[in-house]
Amino acid sequence: MPRIIVYGDIHGCLDELKQLRADINPQKKDIEISVGDFLNKGPYSLKTLRYLKKNKMLSVMGNNEAKIIKLYHKYQKEGKKYLATLRNSDKKTVLELEAEDVAYLESLPYFIKIDTLTVVHGGVENGMKLSNKMSEKEKKLITQLRFYNKQHEPIPYDDFEHRDVFWSEEYDGKEGFIIFGHHPFSEVKIEKNAIGIDTGCVYGGALTAIAFPYENKKVDLKNYTLHSVKAIKKHYT
Repeated sequence: MPRIIVYGDIHGCLDELKQLRADINPQKKDIEISVGDFLNKGPYSLKTLRYLKKNKMLSVMGNNEAKIIKLYHKYQKEGKKYLATLRNSDKKTVLELEAEDVAYLESLPYFIKIDTLTVVHGGVENGMKLSNKMSEKEKKLITQLRFYNKQHEPIPYDDFEHRDVFWSEEYDGKEGFIIFGHHPFSEVKIEKNAIGIDTGCVYGGALTAIAFPYENKKVDLKNYTLHSVKAIKKHYT
């Protein structure tokens, strides 16, 4: 039976991705999707991008992909002087980008919907409508959403003091059953209407994927399987 296979944040951990795909053994009719953040932090950033393309794997836009697009265009505009302001990993990625890499990154959607399954990088607020007409503010939120404060406002990652609830714990399911990444957990985060599958491979955790049976254009949300491989190194960053 064909499957929808969704991979957590890869962050350039190409060896682990290859191992995980070997374990899952994807077939021609399977649809493979990355939750984004396949770039940066790990050892093989652009090789991972090109591997996804070569193997016809889909991906949504992650905050790291969006970041690299902006850095690349700023470098093109301001020249070598701008490179001095970048950290080494970003600089390496920007310098090695080819035109077709940039075109691929700019083509990434902010969400992928298949039947009742939705893939995003960060999260979706209740009341938000996923569409091709979303504002730049909404697109940014989709790639970066994690915690709300007590006033139910999204807060930055480093604001530990005001963390009240993680977005997926309150998500109402109106934009589909969501598979997301972005925030690393020690174990897969399973909620009523969403599952988080970033298990921190680049930080020494594991690379995780979730697979759903997919037949007659219907996704079987109940009978999913989880697959993971441990990080080869204790820490890449």
